Amino acid sequence: MNNILKIAYRNVKRQKRRSNLLGLAIAFGVMMIVLVNGLTSGLIDNTMRNFETLLGGHVYISGDVMLSNKKVVNRITQVEIVDAVLPSVDSYVKEYQKRSAIEGKFIFRSNVSQQVVYGIDWDEEQNLIESLKIVQGSMDGIRDEHAIVIPEKAAEELGIVIGEEFLISFENVTGQANVGTFVLKATYEDVSGLGFTASYSDIGYINSLLSLEENEFQALSLVLYDMNMMDPVAAMIEEGIAEQGGYLKPESDEDENDPQSQMQAMFSSGVDEEPWDDTRFEVGTLNDFMDAVTQIVAILQGIALGVFLVMLLITMVGLINTFHMIMIERVKEIGTMRAVGMLRRDVSKQFIAEGMILALRGAFFGIAAAIVITLIVSLFTIPPESDFGFILNNGKISIIIEPLSVLMILIIVSVVTLIAVWRPSRKAAKMSPADALRS
Repeated sequence: MNNILKIAYRNVKRQKRRSNLLGLAIAFGVMMIVLVNGLTSGLIDNTMRNFETLLGGHVYISGDVMLSNKKVVNRITQVEIVDAVLPSVDSYVKEYQKRSAIEGKFIFRSNVSQQVVYGIDWDEEQNLIESLKIVQGSMDGIRDEHAIVIPEKAAEELGIVIGEEFLISFENVTGQANVGTFVLKATYEDVSGLGFTASYSDIGYINSLLSLEENEFQALSLVLYDMNMMDPVAAMIEEGIAEQGGYLKPESDEDENDPQSQMQAMFSSGVDEEPWDDTRFEVGTLNDFMDAVTQIVAILQGIALGVFLVMLLITMVGLINTFHMIMIERVKEIGTMRAVGMLRRDVSKQFIAEGMILALRGAFFGIAAAIVITLIVSLFTIPPESDFGFILNNGKISIIIEPLSVLMILIIVSVVTLIAVWRPSRKAAKMSPADALRS
């Protein structure tokens, strides 16, 4: 077998121009599919990471309450139902993060800016603290009751600096106008690119401004150990709420592909024609915000698959033609090898070995080129406020080359090579040594 491989390698080196052109075609196709697969993996990972940071988890429980005037406000009054359901999913959950939010006008002197403030427990959201890219100020003292951290752009709109006090005008959960006083502790750079920025303050103070009870909250985010369990955990929670006598919000396809509308709906108020009692629960997951991204990924993967299939077709045709020509050019050589005792199956193995060397060499060069391009791309930073910000990781494009994906590509290339070379190799093996030497 070693001798066959040595002869095959020598024959490949002997036809440098033809071998290099065919290897280049294979390398280009492999490089393209590896890069596009890596880009889509990075796109999904970055987008989910950005949503996860913004929303605080993977599964979300929120609730609506209808006021006497039929106005719908975001509020979970039946906290006991949530407390009764959570033990059934506790083994899947890494962290529970309670949040409340106010949407109102930031007022500083004569400047006004419309913003959303999330009330969070700073002791429970260490991941959020680590993800915030602080531009001015610091997180020291952020646990003070009136302390707040806001996006850099919001601070610029207001013309406010660190340490200054400003007001937020909003409606509480009973529909009454209210005003809160906040002290700016820090500003951060919004790198999510979602077109939906948020400010953060202490949940206790936010709840008091919203007129929520001490144990109430507007949304509970669950951070899971395994993101693949998002939908099963959400289904378990919905089933548990129903068993506890809770009322679930009917499914609606309104704005189902608009992540910004979905995020605002978690903490928004509105008017509903169908009345209900107590809390109307809604359970969502990170997947609910990924529809638009999934569509983009499907398009990219379709393009990549098309390119790869075309390159495989070119490769197959190239291999068939190449080895047909090789068979014609080496008739006497094949006859000589058969005359000195080489078996038919060894002739066939030699042709197949040449094809595999050509294909795998091209594939490995393609993978190497993809890795080099990935490293080069990682050196560039794109402004996070660009339209592509939501797929970036701190302003950088992520290309995740997964070993399993690379292995599958190598297997596909190998199978296609075997199919393409099989017939020419069989023809060469069936040649009569006498006929071959006389030709």
